[in-house]
Amino acid sequence: MVVFCVVIAAMAVATVVLWNDVAEVLPGVGKDKQGEDPWVDPIGVEKVGPYTVAHIPDCAAAPVVRIGLWDEDSTPYWEVSGPPTPMETFAVGGLPEGFTEETPYRDPPRGSVLRLVVIRSVKGVAGVRYEATDLRSGYVATGNPIVRYSIDGFKTGSVCGDGEGDSGDGGDTTSTTGG
Repeated sequence: MVVFCVVIAAMAVATVVLWNDVAEVLPGVGKDKQGEDPWVDPIGVEKVGPYTVAHIPDCAAAPVVRIGLWDEDSTPYWEVSGPPTPMETFAVGGLPEGFTEETPYRDPPRGSVLRLVVIRSVKGVAGVRYEATDLRSGYVATGNPIVRYSIDGFKTGSVCGDGEGDSGDGGDTTSTTGG
């Protein structure tokens, strides 16, 4: 009976330890408009005619292996994957050379909260949470709350929060308070 109790206690301790490890991973998928997101670096999005173009800043550059456009519950509107490929920009919904379409693109409903994520072979996940109304032609939107940068200001700026690039004096940015 003592051995049985010790085994049960060990299983309980192991369950608690494993649950703590799992709990650190699960919150990485935001489930509401104000949710927490799993990325460590930002990407930005810009409206170019009828298209959405994603920009990866210099500070977040790394070979990309998967791209996804998700709703706020991580249900994909579009996903592609491929071999590690350096990218600076890509068209959302387009198929980058050498990539395979996992989920064909479909238009998100009007007013949706969108999460565009780039999974890199090194450096982990980069992404942005936005709504279509946040996008402007000639400006790259990123952050929470959304901040708009000039294209060059975003690419070389200190948008990763690591002190690289521009001084971040705001001269190349515009802020919003909800789109």
